Amino acid sequence: MERTLNTEHWTLDTENIMAHLPTEFCKQVAAARRAQGITQSALAKSAGCKQSAVSMFESGHPEKLSMEAVEKIAKILNIPLEAQKHKELPAASCSKKGYCPNSACLSNIPYIINCDLFIWPKLIGLTDELKYCSICGEVLERSCPQCGGQVTEGACCGICGHPRVMTALPPGTDPTEWVTERRNEIQQWRRLTDK
Repeated sequence: MERTLNTEHWTLDTENIMAHLPTEFCKQVAAARRAQGITQSALAKSAGCKQSAVSMFESGHPEKLSMEAVEKIAKILNIPLEAQKHKELPAASCSKKGYCPNSACLSNIPYIINCDLFIWPKLIGLTDELKYCSICGEVLERSCPQCGGQVTEGACCGICGHPRVMTALPPGTDPTEWVTERRNEIQQWRRLTDK
């Protein structure tokens, strides 16, 4: 049985869908997730994939998720992919501090150690009302996306060692040059927003 993905603008069979999935759909997933207040890590856990894959998918890299994961995500977020019911996600565990998991957010500082790229997220004191990053609008992470541990200072979780913010550079990108350009963008933005 051939399954198809139908929207107003496109129809694709499942064999070719991941290679040709429109970026608008990836953006629709990100917007729906944010609107429902779901973190990338909670969505990834429910869909059976990694938070980094969800992040890359939402950034316009549909090939980072399997068709099965996309179907689960569409079902969870109630996005038309196939006729499926909406499924609620469990609430994220609460922590007194949180951070923005978006590698493109200007609150996150990239750096390199031993040729490995890391992102140091700015910690944000949380309240029950504070749910979104004030810079990019992403849902704030309240725990480690890998082990669920409490958020502490640093680029990696102090419990499991997993990086808090994942990023995938385009093929052929020099990480050192990317970090330098990104830090310049962050400095310029901070100068513009200083009062």
